[in-house]
Amino acid sequence: MLACATAGVIGLLLSASSAPNVRTGATLPSRRGVLQLVPALAVSTASLGAVRPASAKIVTDEIKLLTVKAKQLRAGVSSSAGNRRLLPLDPTPGVNNYATLTDTVLRAKANVLVPLQKAMAAAAKEAKAEGKLAPELQQELSLQSSYMKGHILELDQALKEWKFDEYVSKTTGSVYKGGKVERELEEVCETADDFMTLAAGRKIDVRSGTQ
Repeated sequence: MLACATAGVIGLLLSASSAPNVRTGATLPSRRGVLQLVPALAVSTASLGAVRPASAKIVTDEIKLLTVKAKQLRAGVSSSAGNRRLLPLDPTPGVNNYATLTDTVLRAKANVLVPLQKAMAAAAKEAKAEGKLAPELQQELSLQSSYMKGHILELDQALKEWKFDEYVSKTTGSVYKGGKVERELEEVCETADDFMTLAAGRKIDVRSGTQ
């Protein structure tokens, strides 16, 4: 397509070469002069064709799919935890009333969250090696996989303590029916969204901490 455009421009210049300018009487470059411009023109149009949206090369289909699954997991935890509390809970100390849900999240952690974190780290490394983003955006992009790893560790702690009881943020007042487990999954999803925003060449908004 670029080759056709380049050829078209050259053809117009050649056909117009040596024709007098109506208003000034000046002439356009000779055919030889036009031909001398061809290499520079070709390089210029080729460089235009090389410009592509950063996100199209940084954010892989794997990252997109795993992000969708992470969001589905968070929604599932919220609804499942709330539904579990509609049934009688075993008051016996040491009993996990959310055992089934705990197992579900642990499986999803291994199959979705950890692969997502690794895919983000690999994509950020490749983007840095190829210089796809401005330095300040690249620095933030590279940090997102580390943030994700931290959220996964916090999720582990919440799962270990079976924190599925309804939880209200002291900072925002947001209600999490899936408890602190859901809250950590929200952090995971927000981090994935931030990664894609940065990959698209846009700055991310600073979020206030949620406790």
